[in-house]
Amino acid sequence: MSNLSEEEILKLVKEISLDKDEKIFSSDLIEDIVIKEGHVQISIFANKDNFQILEKVGKKIEETLKKSINALSITSVLTNHIENNQIDQKDDQVDKKDDNESLKKVKNIIAIASGKGGVGKSTLAVNIAYSFLKQNFKVGLLDADIHGPSIPHMLNLEGKPELNENRKIIPFDYKGIKVMSIGFLLNEDQPVIWRGPMVHSAIKQMAQDTDWGNLDILIVDMPPGTGDAQITVSQNLPLNGAIVISTPQSVALNDAKKAIGMFKKVDVKILGIVENMSYFILPDGSKEDIFGKDGGKNLAKELEVNFIGSIPLDKEIRLNSDLGDPSKLEEKYFDEIVNSFLKNSKLKIKFKT
Repeated sequence: MSNLSEEEILKLVKEISLDKDEKIFSSDLIEDIVIKEGHVQISIFANKDNFQILEKVGKKIEETLKKSINALSITSVLTNHIENNQIDQKDDQVDKKDDNESLKKVKNIIAIASGKGGVGKSTLAVNIAYSFLKQNFKVGLLDADIHGPSIPHMLNLEGKPELNENRKIIPFDYKGIKVMSIGFLLNEDQPVIWRGPMVHSAIKQMAQDTDWGNLDILIVDMPPGTGDAQITVSQNLPLNGAIVISTPQSVALNDAKKAIGMFKKVDVKILGIVENMSYFILPDGSKEDIFGKDGGKNLAKELEVNFIGSIPLDKEIRLNSDLGDPSKLEEKYFDEIVNSFLKNSKLKIKFKT
């Protein structure tokens, strides 16, 4: 393994036999080869037009090299970067107008966001989507968490989406909810490094190139944090507002506060805060505030935004998420969240009744 060299790896890559559609690949697209402690990583430059083909090439490179060299691991990753930071404002405005036109049958678009991962954002998105459906709303669910798409697993959906006669993506269906995720477009074990315009294009294409049809509400499961992906969604989708989810402890609340600040900077209304993992119900029926008490409620009061409700630590929520069927959850936690959301007099959203 100590004798591995970039030159040897590059030579082997150049000798790989490619299918006709894969011949868009050349060794010039290899940005970097990293060899460290017996592990090899090959970075391949890709864009929105060729990343699916180059993903196949990357797998072929991995398989070939595993047979040819002695390495602990061989991984190919797709990369992209911004070559020109200058944006034509006029063209950008035209694009936004066209994009909004393509979503004209979607009455309301609401982002579910968090300042950090692991606080239950996707769980909230999936379960309130189902709760809206139970109240006879026409619902869509867009998994915009491109770094960790979990919606396909949480709804037990798999496969590649098909196109209709208008070359629009036909969304997957979960009991009447229209669902689209980047997870349907990528191989589960294929790492992709998202940078710059790839983030922008992937999220935009999922939203704009999906045939959502008539929807009362489109729930957008945002990526956690306050980076490129979050700003892309905020600035390119006609959001009615965002719901921010947090756990009660200070570390999570600080990040939630940053997320709220980001939305305010891009003029997206904060529709409210939901507190997850608020308490744990012990076998004797008593409650234990494992992560603190009323952190989300206090943050909502401090920032003068709506507190929509709280969700306890309940094993049934986790089990149904792992099984991919939120419809089996007997408790009404998420129904209560939706009811609170709909009844809140400060909301400016008009839903069909």
